Amino acid sequence: MSKKNPIDELQYFLKNSFFLDLEPQKALQMAKRLKKFKNNIKCELPKVRIRILSNFNLEFIIDSIFFCFYQRGIFADISYSDFGTMFAELLDPNSQTYISKPDIIFIWPTYRDIQKYNISVEKEVGFWKKLWDLPKNKKIEIVQCLFDKPPFISMNNFQSNSMNSLISHINETNLELEKKFANEISFIKLETLQINIGSKNWHDNRMYALCKQPFALDAIPEISQFLTSCIASKFGKSKKVLVMDLDNTLWGGEIGDLGEEGIILGKETSDGEGYVNFQSYIKQLADMGVLLAVCSKNNEDIAKKVFINHTDMLISLEDISCFVANFKDKASNISYIKKFLNVDYDSMVFIDDSKVECEWVKRSLPDVVVINLEGDPSTFAYQLDRQGLFIRSSITQEDKMRAKSFQAKQEIEKLKTNTNNLQSFLKSLNPVLVIEKVLPYALDRVEQLLLKTNQFKLNNTVYNKKQIEINHNKILAMRFLDKLNDYGIVVILLLDFRDEKINIINWVMSCRVFSRNIELAVLEILKKIAHNKSYKKISLEFIKSKKNITAERVISELGFKKNENTSVYDLNVDDIAVNSNIKVKFLERFEK
Repeated sequence: MSKKNPIDELQYFLKNSFFLDLEPQKALQMAKRLKKFKNNIKCELPKVRIRILSNFNLEFIIDSIFFCFYQRGIFADISYSDFGTMFAELLDPNSQTYISKPDIIFIWPTYRDIQKYNISVEKEVGFWKKLWDLPKNKKIEIVQCLFDKPPFISMNNFQSNSMNSLISHINETNLELEKKFANEISFIKLETLQINIGSKNWHDNRMYALCKQPFALDAIPEISQFLTSCIASKFGKSKKVLVMDLDNTLWGGEIGDLGEEGIILGKETSDGEGYVNFQSYIKQLADMGVLLAVCSKNNEDIAKKVFINHTDMLISLEDISCFVANFKDKASNISYIKKFLNVDYDSMVFIDDSKVECEWVKRSLPDVVVINLEGDPSTFAYQLDRQGLFIRSSITQEDKMRAKSFQAKQEIEKLKTNTNNLQSFLKSLNPVLVIEKVLPYALDRVEQLLLKTNQFKLNNTVYNKKQIEINHNKILAMRFLDKLNDYGIVVILLLDFRDEKINIINWVMSCRVFSRNIELAVLEILKKIAHNKSYKKISLEFIKSKKNITAERVISELGFKKNENTSVYDLNVDDIAVNSNIKVKFLERFEK
């Protein structure tokens, strides 16, 4: 690797290595190299302007944060405040923070920024609330770290409930900030990260004395990885699918040789308990809405018996969205899983104990994240968790129901083979599209769908939760149901009514309901709205990307015509003649 030129070596690490898998000094070297050569690397990543504000010296960590954002699929245009200027920057409307017009302001205080810990928590919270007023008025999204803990284990610890306890004050302040403002500000909890890194590395007092940077240099990659994972999740960059090997991954031993009673799984042995605990961690991912898939070189019937019969098996077949067990190569099987789940390769994570299988998948499918689980199974959960791949800014009811929707899809695939007329079959499922009010409970899902959807998305226009609330009367949120499943909110339309036509600001649709003719039902709804308003035209703006080819095909099939030399497409309402066979429950406010 050392013989390659600097850009080739950099691209190798960007594609084939996690930041945390490098030696810290090598990681920081690659981070600096990416900043230096970023204009020499072909990049089609979305660009996000981020302003980082802190009262400590950020210079040593910025390159590392940029590198981790890049590996998360975001080209971060990062600017940052000088040492000790965080409060002044937030309060001054003419500061560089507001001149730079960031998409996100990331506020990063430490325990040193606590105002006065013997004052009331209400006054402390009120001070920080005041700092948010200006960016909120300018409609800039705010992400803020909650306070870390001081490194002194004895001071004010035993008397932690006393009024003069700094630790108690920090605990109560963090709780109150989240309790009151979690719907307005995105908070990042640092406490678990601080524990994992260890306070000696989190608070390197010599580094702070030398250059006013509080962290040990060796801790910077892990801190950068965690923070960027949290922020990237707001842009839909969390991974969606965990593809799992079985033998020596979910249990010990090979099921084909040992049978379900011979494998290592259960609390009778340390290794068996390690596999149980790993399955418990994976179950938690599934509860968050992560799709689970099996990719194993096994006989399918034999492999499934473990899920059905083994008393210590925590993951059930109902948790699995796609189960592939055969003796084909794993890259080919992952390609099948990708197609079945209708996701992109860069949404997938593959875990396996075999270095050979992992290297083959890396080489064949470079966009799939591959983790080779090594050593003691009690460490498997940590090996997967440390990468921060599945961190989510919010968890919706639709996330929790996602696995069931793919189980319904498997049933549909089986039924389709016995149905001559596909349209008759789809109609027999009694599909219903319900237009829901954008009430508070739906805000997270609406924001999530706008951010995460790629294949059916007209352009990059998105609304945050505040904008969704303001514009709720011009947003259609549609829930899809049939006799097999409630798929949740799967369609969002951002609309504007001006110039005597319906303007579709953006239209997104979940990949889970492709091929269900929902786009035809949406067009029927828009036609009804247009007739009620005596409008003759529907317009939209389509900006092509690498991923939204499906949307381009659909709007063409629906009859939208592109205006010459623009990105605007029009459709005459009188030309709409569709029949979706989907029942629509309509909101009264659009019938007026």
